[in-house]
Amino acid sequence: MSISKEQWKAIEAELKGGWVQVKFKLYGHEIYITRERKSESTTVLVVYIDSCFKSEWMKELKDIDPADEFMNKVVKQVHFQRFKARYNKKTLEEIAKWKRKYGVKEANEIWGKDPEKAGWTYLVPFFSSSATLVRQFKKIDGLELVSELKEVTA
Repeated sequence: MSISKEQWKAIEAELKGGWVQVKFKLYGHEIYITRERKSESTTVLVVYIDSCFKSEWMKELKDIDPADEFMNKVVKQVHFQRFKARYNKKTLEEIAKWKRKYGVKEANEIWGKDPEKAGWTYLVPFFSSSATLVRQFKKIDGLELVSELKEVTA
């Protein structure tokens, strides 16, 4: 059964709280979300799959085997996709100077055609906000809500 708009509002309200425990089911796997401390003053929403998260699931997207159904159907859908740029702002300024001085062709041979877009996209089981988590989870087909939710007043 799909999750209604009212239920998504209730889920988002629940996820904004301090003590969060929301459970979903996806392809026979339990998806458990809780709020945990990241640092002294910061908390994040952590996604557990079957009561755990493994470092082997936190990999770069290009390294995921297309034949691995669990990674593609479950992990890839419930984990957050984070992008890390290869070059910082200062390095990009240096590359621009290099292009002006030595030419675009030389710079492309060294740093590639588009150094601004160069980087890595990888999976992490942490979400910094409930809105981000809900936005991503709304797109997942076959997701079922298991937890009982408190009613949201408008």
